[in-house]
Amino acid sequence: MDRPSLIGALSVQWDLWIGQYRAFFPTSKEDIRDCRLLAEEAGTIDGLWDDYNTDKLTSQLAACQDTSNGKLISSLQLADAIEVNAIKGKAEQYHLGLFDEGRLSSLAIFSQLAIHPAHQKSQATIVLLSHCFIEVLKAGGQAVLMSCDPGHYSIFKRLGMRPIGPLSKTTEGLFRIPMIFLPDQDYLSIIHSPVLPLMRGVDFEVYQPLCQWYYQLVRENSSLQVGSAYYANKEDFESHHTITEGLSEKGLEAFLKNAIVIHCREGEVLITENDGGKAFGFVRKGMLKVVIGNKTVVLLGEGDIFGEIAFILHTKRTAQVVAASPDTEVVLFSESAINTLEAEADRSIIWRNLARVLAQRVVVTNKLLT
Repeated sequence: MDRPSLIGALSVQWDLWIGQYRAFFPTSKEDIRDCRLLAEEAGTIDGLWDDYNTDKLTSQLAACQDTSNGKLISSLQLADAIEVNAIKGKAEQYHLGLFDEGRLSSLAIFSQLAIHPAHQKSQATIVLLSHCFIEVLKAGGQAVLMSCDPGHYSIFKRLGMRPIGPLSKTTEGLFRIPMIFLPDQDYLSIIHSPVLPLMRGVDFEVYQPLCQWYYQLVRENSSLQVGSAYYANKEDFESHHTITEGLSEKGLEAFLKNAIVIHCREGEVLITENDGGKAFGFVRKGMLKVVIGNKTVVLLGEGDIFGEIAFILHTKRTAQVVAASPDTEVVLFSESAINTLEAEADRSIIWRNLARVLAQRVVVTNKLLT
């Protein structure tokens, strides 16, 4: 018996308005044309949406509009995971083999995300993804899957998406990581996800079996763990915000002036085991992996802190930190960057922010162990 389509059950008449942004499901020829142009200009590559495959899919186009000028600035395609699973090569790309047929029917695939370059750091895409995720839940879905490129990793993680497979190269030579977006109230609260306030009235207990399945998956695959990075609900967020939130204007300028920016190639080692913990840093662009004994234990993306434990405790490093994608950039700080701050309040703020990162990581780790 044919299963009802999750995407076909979406309510396409509802829009989401946040600030100057409107997320919606376009139906007019003009909006659909603009979405296609946006995807072409963004260079989105996904064989899922060639002419041959689209005939096999129940799909829905979504878009985000800048209401200040009426222009479409972000777009997305939605499809049923169970239909995508039948397309050659896509089960591997999205790690659909992890799910049985019953669970696949409750999952949606988001793909071909296109963002106008001028809005990469704005809330536009967050509004679009939040809208689509909530509508999938309202239609009876339980989670969303995406195949993420390193450049968008911080956006997905900002919302609360997490890996279900390792970073790898596609047949086209592109770096991608499969991710899942779960209605996990505890985790969304921990990271201050902007989607959580929009989920009023959601019965989170319904999704607990799938959330517990994910935590078990991470326990069995440590490489799926993610670094902890706190994001405030700001229109624009800088990748150093985790460390610098609360600094005075003068303190921020002085602190960043002492930063060292390092450009890395894929596979380049930034920190080696047993090094002295004399510096810590954050990912400015791309991705890093933390390796212990030739095994990846944590994957880090834009905004994530690394090296802070050895730095705070003045101990030797217990792991390697390696660039996991090409054109990776990291920013390093030594203890002198903190000590040279004139105001004691600014120095205290840096240490407080580092402590918050550690505390957040402890909370997430404890959740994995329970």
